[in-house]
Amino acid sequence: MATDNQALMERIKKLMALAQSSNPNEASIALSRAQKLMQEHELSMDDINLSEIDTQNEAILPAMRDKVLFTLLAHIIMRAFGVEAIFKMRGKFFYAVSFIGPRSRLQAACYTFTILSRQAAQVKKDFSASVRQELKIKYSLELELEEAMSYVFGYEEKTRRFINNEVRRQTKAYVRGWLNAVYTKVIDFAQSDSEIKLIESYMSKNHPNLTTMRRRRTRLSTSEWEAFEQGKIDGQNGVTLFQGINGQDTTAKLQFKD
Repeated sequence: MATDNQALMERIKKLMALAQSSNPNEASIALSRAQKLMQEHELSMDDINLSEIDTQNEAILPAMRDKVLFTLLAHIIMRAFGVEAIFKMRGKFFYAVSFIGPRSRLQAACYTFTILSRQAAQVKKDFSASVRQELKIKYSLELELEEAMSYVFGYEEKTRRFINNEVRRQTKAYVRGWLNAVYTKVIDFAQSDSEIKLIESYMSKNHPNLTTMRRRRTRLSTSEWEAFEQGKIDGQNGVTLFQGINGQDTTAKLQFKD
């Protein structure tokens, strides 16, 4: 049904383009046919214009479901491709992002989101393993002692729990830094005023009851700040996103350095 509707829209747009012909007879026939189709299907010019805008959904990887991380990812894509994003929840958890924008750029935007998500997830995995190994070496004596005490006396292994929490916090800070670095390298896509208005109209028509996601400010510990700064350095050196100029080339090109 959606495919048939889109085909109808494309047909009407082609007729409207022909209506601009320098041949008066050809222009008149094309305009008449376009108007007839619009009347038959109860379509307005607003409907025709809005057909340029569409929605495409992308799953949020399990490794990237932290609210701070997936919103940073989405904002990189929004900035690079001139699209909007809304996040979908299932129960209490976000599971997908919907990108909204011109059809000509949506596929490239979603493809880039997928590739960048995978790379960020791999970066997260590698850093987590590295910092865990460092902390295990640093607290090896405490770990051995607590393991023995736990086996004999049933003591709680506080050092192991501390390491797990520290790995989680440092890893999140590192990936935040990495994504921030990628974001700063992206050039804003030059949208026209008419395109911005079209997207706004599409959002109002199809998603009238959206709520704004609130973001809490968090203080970073010294170790988290160091991880964040290292992530920024690695993000600056490790990834480049090439964009078309003013929409001339909407194919995203990502380059990752070893």
